[in-house]
Amino acid sequence: MKARWPKPRLWDALQSLKLEFTGDEWKEPESLVPNSNDTIYHYFPPVTSLDLTLPSVEGLFTNGDEGVVKIFIPEQFLANLQTLTLTCDWDPASILTSLQFCASLQSLSLSFRGNLDLYFVGETLDGQLPEDGLLLPQLRVLRLRYATPSAIPSFLEVVNTPSLEELDVSFEMIPDGIKSTVTGFDDDILDLIERSECEIRRLKIHMAAFSHSEELETILQGLPSLTHLLLNNTIFDLEIFRNLRCNEILPHLEVFEIFDCPTSVYVNWNFEIGEDIEDIKHERPTIALKKLYVTLREPAPIDFERLEHSGAQFRRRDGVEVRFCSIPHETDPPPDRTDSNWMD
Repeated sequence: MKARWPKPRLWDALQSLKLEFTGDEWKEPESLVPNSNDTIYHYFPPVTSLDLTLPSVEGLFTNGDEGVVKIFIPEQFLANLQTLTLTCDWDPASILTSLQFCASLQSLSLSFRGNLDLYFVGETLDGQLPEDGLLLPQLRVLRLRYATPSAIPSFLEVVNTPSLEELDVSFEMIPDGIKSTVTGFDDDILDLIERSECEIRRLKIHMAAFSHSEELETILQGLPSLTHLLLNNTIFDLEIFRNLRCNEILPHLEVFEIFDCPTSVYVNWNFEIGEDIEDIKHERPTIALKKLYVTLREPAPIDFERLEHSGAQFRRRDGVEVRFCSIPHETDPPPDRTDSNWMD
């Protein structure tokens, strides 16, 4: 491969790079083309992992004039990436323009800052995408962060990820702790699977309230190969516990995590979990479950003695690792909680 620079540089041996740009103005000239030698990205070392945070689009137009802010990253640099973490709420077409050259990408994390105007359509700055979407042939892990209920579905509609194994989505939390209401998310995920012909094994959902109780069940029924399910600060129907009693749903589930679940939403949290945990083994003898973690949010009274008894029975009979804990109702999750490694 032809070298980009006439002389080798010391930092060309770097494998990963993390950059954060701040300020109210973006200095890249609008006249640049993606492979221009004048763009700052031309001087990046040829890393395989990039963590890039760009300024918020809200502060980029100080004179009141609005326009399209573009990302000019050289194609050769993008083609070398295996891991990309991008915090950017700029023009969706500009984001897709960069992603179309990431043929080697295996892990992609996008943070949209909760931008309400962000909506992806099937086009880049170069024109329309193929009918089967933007192909990311080697992508195994896709994480979407601080996204609105419109940004996540619109992005899933325009990508094609045949190697995808993990989908991790975090909706924006509305002020006062109100979660984003999710509608039609089952269709969005199942359409992605059908279009990409992929087999998702790990699903993680954060900061969401399902508007219809059937939606989450439909998603899980459409993911028979799922081995890891995480629901964090998510409102869902407790029927999921009853459905775990049969092999018709999640037959290969090994890890089930429920974090920061508000107990006040459910009247019989203690009774339902305790009863269902004790009955799962009797009605589902070939259970694959290895770990069950549950974190409940007060103020509803929690009978931990009952829960721990159920967990002890489960551990003793089947060797399943069971953990229960609670957190005060007034405690807010850390700002970066959905971006921490504890979810991985």
